[in-house]
Amino acid sequence: MKPALLTTISAGLLFTAAAASAATLSHRYSFNEDTTDSVGGNTGILRNGATVTATSLSVSGSGSGGANGGTSPNMGFSSAIGIGANYGSTGVTVETWYTDAGTGTWGKLFTFGTSVGGQEFAFTNEWGGNGSAVDRNGTTGSLFGFRAAVGTEHHLVISVAAAGNLNAWLDGTQVVTNDPTNPLSNVGTQVEAIGATAWGDPGHFGEVNEFRIWSGELTGAEVAQNRALGPNSLVPEPTGAALLGLGTLLTLRRRRRA
Repeated sequence: MKPALLTTISAGLLFTAAAASAATLSHRYSFNEDTTDSVGGNTGILRNGATVTATSLSVSGSGSGGANGGTSPNMGFSSAIGIGANYGSTGVTVETWYTDAGTGTWGKLFTFGTSVGGQEFAFTNEWGGNGSAVDRNGTTGSLFGFRAAVGTEHHLVISVAAAGNLNAWLDGTQVVTNDPTNPLSNVGTQVEAIGATAWGDPGHFGEVNEFRIWSGELTGAEVAQNRALGPNSLVPEPTGAALLGLGTLLTLRRRRRA
């Protein structure tokens, strides 16, 4: 009976490892003195006085938004991220560790898309007196019900399914659950910026320690795991070779016991 048990264990482990990689990391900006994308190779472009320190992207919140973030200090990208085009069929997750030092009303931490309702994906620090929110449906935001505390580093995770259903976590607590927004494929590439907005509003005032874009949706368990690890670490993803090695090892053990 032991050989059959080992076969079952092998299959179960392989299935679990495959299920854990439903979301894959596409871009990672750690801002260790530069704007390198250590995963996707899409180097960030500093604009309008944005700077990078030894640990973070720093933006002043001055100026106002528009094309390429308008006059607000922000970081763009050397090539298009393409939220709608590249993630419209898989869903997307933005994960970041950031600090809001007192961003003005409607100021955005990040913006992808346009100022047209339904064609945007952005995070607003203060949604006109309604607290923090995710922009997806124009005048109707996915509201948190409170403003994320100023002067504190937060772990923010926002996932959007292909159909538009939106979930968000702040510091490990789910603050938006399955909010039905519009299809993700509607998001364009006219404005793609960390620290700025497509609207005539201020940019983010504060810092961004880590910024990740995942293809697919992170689960609540994965959000908790990432939060526990912090911005400087990632859960190693098993490769095909590693999975094959695991299966081979367990198969050899099964044969030796036969």
